[in-house]
Amino acid sequence: MRDRNRPMSYRSRGFTLIELIIVIAIIGILASLAVAAYQTYTVRAQVAEGINFAAGAKVPVIDAYTIGGVAPANRVASGMTPIATDTRGSFVSSVEIDDGRIDVTFGGPLAHQDIIGTVLSLTPYESRSDIVLWRCGFAPPPAGALLNGGSAHIAPTVQARYLPTNCRA
Repeated sequence: MRDRNRPMSYRSRGFTLIELIIVIAIIGILASLAVAAYQTYTVRAQVAEGINFAAGAKVPVIDAYTIGGVAPANRVASGMTPIATDTRGSFVSSVEIDDGRIDVTFGGPLAHQDIIGTVLSLTPYESRSDIVLWRCGFAPPPAGALLNGGSAHIAPTVQARYLPTNCRA
C-alpha cells in the first residue's frame, strides 16, 4: 500500500512531454500514409469507370467482328455514335474505336489531376477458337492469340499503380 503522505516519485506522475510528442509524431506518420493510400484508391476507382465504359464498347466491337469477320474501323462501323465525346462520364472524357482498339481518354469534370488527359487502350486479339480476348494497359498479349484488327496495342499513359491488376504487367 502506498503511503498517502509520501510524495509521488517522478516515474509515477504520468506521461512526460517527450512521450506525448512521440505519440503525436507516430499518429501523424500513420495519418499521412492513410491519406496517400486513400488517394490512390480513389484514382483507381476513377480508372474503373473508364474500364466500365470500355466494356460497353467491347460489345459492338465483338458484334461487328462476329458479323463481318473484321474489327470495326471506328465508332460508326461498330454501331456507335460518330462523336467520341458522346460516351463520357464523371472521369472519362471520351471513348474512341480505332480498328477495333478501344481508347478511353480520362478527363471528365471530376477526374483527378493525375489522370486528366491520359489514355488507356484495350486491344482485341483473336484466339485459336475464334474468341475475342482483350489486352489492357501494360498486360502482355493473350497467349496464343493474334492481333485482331489493324491497330497495334498502345501502352497506356495512365500510371501503372492506378490500373486494375489485369491491366498491369
